[in-house]
Amino acid sequence: MNRKAAQKNVGTIAKHAYEASVKARALQRAGHCPNLNGHILEIMGGDKTNLLSGPGVRETLTRSRTATTVDAVVTRNGQIVQRIQYKDTAHSIGDTVRRVKAGQYRTTTLKGTTETAKVFNRYAAKHGIAKRMQDTGISSRTTKSLARSCGAAKQISVGRAAAMAAKSGGAFGAVVGGGISAISNTVAVFNGEKDFGEALGCVAKDTAGGALAGAGSAAAATATGAAVASGLAAIGVGGAAATVCVVAAPLAVAVGVGCLITSIWDALWD
Repeated sequence: MNRKAAQKNVGTIAKHAYEASVKARALQRAGHCPNLNGHILEIMGGDKTNLLSGPGVRETLTRSRTATTVDAVVTRNGQIVQRIQYKDTAHSIGDTVRRVKAGQYRTTTLKGTTETAKVFNRYAAKHGIAKRMQDTGISSRTTKSLARSCGAAKQISVGRAAAMAAKSGGAFGAVVGGGISAISNTVAVFNGEKDFGEALGCVAKDTAGGALAGAGSAAAATATGAAVASGLAAIGVGGAAATVCVVAAPLAVAVGVGCLITSIWDALWD
């Protein structure tokens, strides 16, 4: 593997490594179920809470894998301060509305994907429902593409899942690639190694290259995971062995594809 390409893809590699950990935990919790995207949302939502919260605050999933009222609890210094129900149901919001009207989530905080929160809150405002759903900042495109790469979320095709992953991966790659390049090229300008125009051109090149690498690696990871999951199911391999393969293979392919695209992109500009 080209070391320079790997260094340029460090952000994308870290993203795929994190997503691999999410898939591993989701599969361990729920198995190859059609609604794996819901478990993925719960795990990513909890990770986000634990990353951004202060000392003593911790979000943990409930023991029940099929909880209908509380998916996770938030504790502060060991005391429960919040109960959370996660929703990734933008296209079937009616059931959530019915449960809210029945008082099922009266003492529970609703958190959803960006799309789900938008649909629910718009309906709630229109029909005089006081309950609101918090936006986790996590897209249904992300949860569904990750679930599809595990062989779940059959409601969307592999091609569509790969396209959704490519879109989000490309945006992430552009931001990280451009950001890293901006820092290094600013330093080069101050050190007199480059003039401003040359540095600006390098940032533009690296931003575009990061977008291509991010999109390509994300799409490849999704397609690879789905293919591996399908193949393992066909030959009857399941359990821990299947989880390792479904998680590890897409990660390896994503890193390889991302670095290959970066190497080719850089070669075109040399």
